[in-house]
Parts: sequence; C-alpha cells; structure tokens
Amino acid sequence: MFIRCGVAECDMNQMLEAAIWFWIPLCLIPLGMWFFISGKSKSIGKILSIVGLLLVLASSWTVPSSDSTAGGHLLLSIIAPSLLLAYGVHGMIFGGNVPVGRLDSTARLSGFVAILFSLLIFCLMHWYNLTPIWRDGEVNPYWIVFWPTFLVFSTSLCFVASVGLVTYGDNRSNESVKLAIISVIMGGIAISAMVFDGYLTSAKEFRDYLWLSVADIFGTIVGLILAIIAFAIVIWAYEKSLPLPENAPPPTEDEIKHVVSLAVSNLGGEEE
Repeated sequence: MFIRCGVAECDMNQMLEAAIWFWIPLCLIPLGMWFFISGKSKSIGKILSIVGLLLVLASSWTVPSSDSTAGGHLLLSIIAPSLLLAYGVHGMIFGGNVPVGRLDSTARLSGFVAILFSLLIFCLMHWYNLTPIWRDGEVNPYWIVFWPTFLVFSTSLCFVASVGLVTYGDNRSNESVKLAIISVIMGGIAISAMVFDGYLTSAKEFRDYLWLSVADIFGTIVGLILAIIAFAIVIWAYEKSLPLPENAPPPTEDEIKHVVSLAVSNLGGEEE
C-alpha cells in the first residue's frame, strides 16, 4: 500500500511539473500571439510568447522525466534549420517579381542558398550524427514523425504550386520551373531515405512513417474539404430559409429634413 501511494505521489509530482514547465508555457504562446494580433497589448503579447517559447524549448532540462518534453526537445533541435529555411523562402518569394514588399535582387540568390543549407542540415540530422537524441540514447520519437511528414508535405506543396503557376499565372514559367526543381529535390531526398538507412533509423522505419504521413495529410485535406462543403451547405440552407426582404417604406418628411440638415452642416450647402 505504501509503495502504491509513493508511486502515485511521484506520478502526480511529475504531472504537476510537466504542467508548470511545459503545458502552461505552451499555452502562453498562442495567448501572447492573440494579444499581439488583437492589438490590445502588443508588448505583453510579445513577452508572453517569448517566455512561453523559451520555457518549452528548455523543457527537456526543466522536466526531463516527462514524456511530453520530447516536443520541446524536437523544436529546439530543428529551430536553427527551420529559421534558415524560412529566411530562404522569404528571400526567394519577395526577391522576385512581386508588386508589394519586393526585396533586393540578391535576396533571391541568398534565399536559394539558405534553403539548400537548411535541407543539408536536415539531411545530416537523418544520415549523420546530428540526429536529435532525446534521453537514454534514443532518437526523439517526434523526429521520425516530423521528417517524413515534412518531406511529403514540401514535395506535394511545391508540385501543386508549380502546376498552379503554369495554369493560372501570367509570365510565371521561371518560378514554376524552380518550384518543380525543389519538388524533385524533396522527392529525391524522400526516396533516398526510403532506400538507405539513417544514422539511427532504418529505411523500413522511415517507410512506415512515410505512409502514415501520407495518410495523415490526405485525411487532413479531405477533412478540410468536407468541412468547407458542410459549412457552405449550412449557409445555403439558412439563406434559402429566410423570407424575401420587404420593401422599406419611403422616408418621412422629418427624416428628409434631418438628412438635409446633416448634408448642409457637413458640406456647406447653405452658404451656396
């Protein structure tokens, strides 16, 4: 009985520590973003988001016994190549032929180099000793989920964007070709990971999670489409059930005089 009580008390302490050092800081991030976007208190929103993000990133040290901190450990491991990738995408998009917020022409080249370096880092994290190690020498369980999902999503997104530019864009052939090249590169990395074993993960394990990622992405797309269709049907049914609007009665003499007085006071018509 005492042993059971001790184990239960230990579990409660771990859950409390995980809530204080991981889950509450994780909730502070969207809360701070909401404060910042709403404009109610931008400074407080920034502070909340930054503090929450830092605590989540440090959760693998603050609460190492909690399994939830694997998410914070993964974010800490991929934050550098992810920021580099975001910088590269921003440079390639706004360094090209865009009407608003166009950057210097060198931004496209630097952005392309940044994307290549970020992909190289991700590949080294899979095939070299940069693989995120969580605890007890084990691979971060979220890494093997993130990596194939990232490859599948990037390949599909670049391919769809390339086809969309050719189909609906004007004079966008160069951008379409570049997106197609990136899609081929991402697809080639995914195929290589399916064939060759990683540093700490096998090709078979990668293939298993790759098909799961395809199923997740496909299910998400189908769910979004069904949600949009359901929302459109509800709005259509509601609008159809409404009666036709009746004609408004003509304005009275008092209303006409009130409108004329407002126009005179604002436009200066009385002096003319």
